[in-house]
Order: sequence, then C-alpha cells, then structure tokens
Amino acid sequence: MLRLNYKVDLEQRSLTTIIPTALSGIRKTYAELLALEFGQCSYLHYGMTADRQAQEDFPSQQQKFAEKLFRLATEGIDASLNVLLAGPSLTHAANELAVKGNNVTLLNNLLGPGYCSENSGVRILDQSLDSFSSDHKFDLLIVEGTYHYLQQLPLLSRARELLGDSGRLLVFGEYLDDDSKMERSSLPNLSSMRQLSERLSYNILDELNFTADAKESIEQLSAIAIKQKSNLRSPDEFEILQSELEKIQSEIASKRRCFKIFHLQKKEKPEGEYALAEYGAIDSFDPEEISNLFEKSFNTQFNADVWQWKYELGEGKCVVARESKDGNIVSHYGGAPRQIQYFGQPNTAIQVCDVMVLPEIRRQYGKSSLFFKSAATFLEREIGNTVNHLLGFGFPNQKAMNIALRLELYEKTDDFVELVFPQSSDADVTGKQLISIDISKQHQQENIDGLWNEMRQNLSEGIVGDRHWRYIKYRYFDHPFAQANLFRCVFLTDESAKPKAAVFLKEHEQRLLIMDLICPVANMKDVIIDLNQLLEESELKMWITMAWVDKLRTDGAIENYLGIEIPCNFWNPGPSSKGLYGAWWLTAGDMDFM
Repeated sequence: MLRLNYKVDLEQRSLTTIIPTALSGIRKTYAELLALEFGQCSYLHYGMTADRQAQEDFPSQQQKFAEKLFRLATEGIDASLNVLLAGPSLTHAANELAVKGNNVTLLNNLLGPGYCSENSGVRILDQSLDSFSSDHKFDLLIVEGTYHYLQQLPLLSRARELLGDSGRLLVFGEYLDDDSKMERSSLPNLSSMRQLSERLSYNILDELNFTADAKESIEQLSAIAIKQKSNLRSPDEFEILQSELEKIQSEIASKRRCFKIFHLQKKEKPEGEYALAEYGAIDSFDPEEISNLFEKSFNTQFNADVWQWKYELGEGKCVVARESKDGNIVSHYGGAPRQIQYFGQPNTAIQVCDVMVLPEIRRQYGKSSLFFKSAATFLEREIGNTVNHLLGFGFPNQKAMNIALRLELYEKTDDFVELVFPQSSDADVTGKQLISIDISKQHQQENIDGLWNEMRQNLSEGIVGDRHWRYIKYRYFDHPFAQANLFRCVFLTDESAKPKAAVFLKEHEQRLLIMDLICPVANMKDVIIDLNQLLEESELKMWITMAWVDKLRTDGAIENYLGIEIPCNFWNPGPSSKGLYGAWWLTAGDMDFM
C-alpha cells in the first residue's frame, strides 16, 4: 500500500490535493475514504492492532506499524548508517532515522519534501527505485509493498546492487501464501520470495507475520467504507473498493493471502557458480546481445527476424543472466506464450524455448548452477496456478530433459513421435483439390475458424493450442520463413469445393512434414490418405504426441521415436503430471524453431 497526500474539508466534504500525485483507481478511492473519515491520510499501509484493548483509531494503528518498522531497522545498531527508503509511506521512518544521526535518502515519486520535518536532513528525491543511481553503497534499504509478482526479481536485484557488503533490506507487503488454487493473482508469491532471496545471495534474517493485524485492518476499513458510502464521489468507486476489500478478507480468512515483513541481509562472500550474476527479463537487453550466446549454444547462425517474430510479435518472455551488471549475457531461458484449450476451457500456456548457457561455463548442472537458477526463476515468474501461464511445455533433447528431471524442474507428460505415411493408390480423390490459403480473405479466415471449432470440440478431453485464423496468420504467414516460401498452406476441398481440412506443410529431410492439420479429428486419417494421393512428389510424415497416434496412423504407417519427451513444470505449483499425462495434442507447428 502507499501513503497519500490528501486532506479533506470536513464541512464541504470535498477533497483538496496538496501535492499532485499519481494515485489512481482503487488506491485513490482508499485514500479518499481515509481522508473523509479522519480528516487526513498519512499512510496507506495496514495498522498494528495487537493491543486490541487500547481501541485506537485506524491512523494510530498505522502509526504503530510505522514505529515498529523503525525499531526493526535500528535494533542493535549504534553507528551512523547510509539509509535508503523507497516508498511514500516511509516519511516517519525517514525522519526518525535522520534524527538518530543516519544519512537518509527517501525516494518518492508521489510526495515532496514538505512531508519531512524541517531541518531533518532527509534527502528527498522524486525518483523510483529502478531509476535511482548512487555513487556510494547503502547499509540499509527499506522498500514498501505491495508490488506485482513479476517485480520480485528486479526489486531484489536492484537492492543487491545498491547495498554494500552485509547490507540489510527490509521489505513489507502482501504475499500469496497458498498457491494451490488454480486462480491468477498479481500478488508476489511467498515461496518464490524466499527462494529468490536465497538465489540472489541474501540471508533471510527474519520473516515477520502481520497477517492477523491486516485482517483486523481490513475489517475496520470495510466498516468505514459502508459509513462513508454516500460521501464518496462515485457509487462505482464504492462498489470497486468494497469488492476489493471483500476479496482481501476472503483470501486472508482462507490463508491464501498474508502480510509479511522480510528482513534480509546481503551475503558478504556468496558461494556458487556466478553467485553475483545479474538477472533480467525480456526488456533488459537488445536482441543483438543474445546472438553470441545463441550461436555458441546451438551451433547455428542467429536469426534476428525469427527472434523478433517470437519475442516481439509473439510477446515472448525470458530470464537472462549476465556475468556482472554490465557484462555479457551468459544464460537465457525463454518462452513463447500460447493460448490453449485446457480440457475444453480457454487458458494460457507457454512453450519453453531457447534454453542456453554459455558452453565454457557449463561445468555443472546442480542447484547452484546458472542453468538451475535461470530455469527456476523463469518457472516461478511465468508458469503455475497463480501466474500468467498455467502450463509450460516444450521439446527438449534427451540430455536437457534428464538434467531437468534430476533437478526436479520438470516431469514427463508424453513422448513425441514421427509417423511416416508411405504413398498409396487406394484413395479416390476424384474432384478433390488442394487450394492455396489466402489469409487476407475473410471467407478463408471463416473456413479456418469453422474447421478449428470442430477440431477443438473433438479435443475437449485433452489440451491443444488454439488454431484459429489469427494464430495461423501469426504462425505461418507472419513468420520470417514465410517470406522464403518454406511453408505450403492449403485447403483440402471435397467434390463440392467445400474445405475439408486446412493443411500446413514444410519440406524436411526429403519428405513433406505436416506441420499442422486442422479438421475434425475423426476425419484426419482420411485427409492424410487423400493428401498422399494429391501430393505425389513426396512422402508425408507428421510429428505428434504419442497419446494421439492412433487417431492418425493409417495402414502401413511407420512409427519412429524422435527422442523427445514432452515436459511439464514441476518446480512451481500447478496441474500435476498425472493429470496432464497423454493430454497434450502437439505437432511440429507447436515448435518455435520449425
């Protein structure tokens, strides 16, 4: 939560902005609520209500929490410290620390210097933590939550950079404690916070639980909201605020949500491979920076156009590690998001891809290795019950799969196999044709969607990536390979010129590989037999997850094991491998590199 700068004219019941703020939405309504009730609002964090006999008002409880934070920061400390505070509710702590003779810097992009005591000596900067730079290191950093779960990595990395050896970090806010429920949340994950802190070379000195106080605070806020309902500027604001408060109450009561203070200390001499590696996400580097790592990892030339298609046009995600803040990228773990049908319901998955560690530092694959740290960080950020992608899948080679299994990052859900369809003259293809797809034509878009809807319904007992016309356009017409005519995209039509199937082909090792086949599943064998007759120039083959082979195998088809096992995420809580085993419908078209 955030401190705000509103006072209220109690006679006129109108809010006056003392200093311009960037508050909006629910935070602004919450600010207005407290200003209406108490005449001003000094904090937006919860209060301490442990002494319930005192019957203190809500601002007094908030003040007690601020005092508790100050005591935690200074306990057992005699010498003067360099202190950095990031968050607009930290004015009290800033003043008290300065009075004690510490050198204090307060970062706050919402408030100005008028909120600190005169002559306090607090240095006020209208900056956020991620934009702040300093020539000297800090002994203590206090950061105010709550923040979005994806910000855990940049927050802890930035703090580590700003702290001196053995420097301490206090960070407080709400966390997701129980992630067993399949429901997305913007809260940072508690278990991930612990694991990431240790991974980034912090010792966890203390983890203080203020959830009971938060529960009491929310109950008081709900009562205030009902009392002030008629005075809020908009009925909609009240409804949104009430809904949010009810959600918080419910999640605290069910032990899904908690309120914590983490007290961390930066390790003076961390151990392990690249213990002080600098981690970042997709926005932390330019594509050109990854080319050397890519070429050394895969022994193939880096294609900037394919990278742009996957990570810019396709909104790909990744975690990278540098050997130091300004050093070269030495590790990359990426993913391509994919809209899916999850047992008949829409959801989101991500295909793991471009897993790279610089060969010369690929000395080990234990839990202190750069590979493990990059992979675990990516999985915690991107895959699981409560984050942006419910499922992960991929196509690792056997060595990579074995390593991930041993490190308990993945579990197996299926095998990827090849079916080769020898040419046959048994089919009657009289009147049937192959018609090139023009994805710009609306009626052809509708034909693809119609075929996909039938196929989707047939696969309601499994998991399949969406194959509507918008995805098909992205996959086969926006792909850089399309410019070189590497894909052949056709409709198979029947005697009445009605599309019977949409077929996407690519030449691969002297055969035509069926990248994707969109039609009712029950018709697929007949479609393959027809294609074999109409495409006389080459034998056909198709890659498919083993559980679905019987839906495609024609007479005489040859089955080859590809040495690829389909993984699922095991590191982060999500659907179990038992429930996912044999459910995925995957083809070569689901692979980012084909």
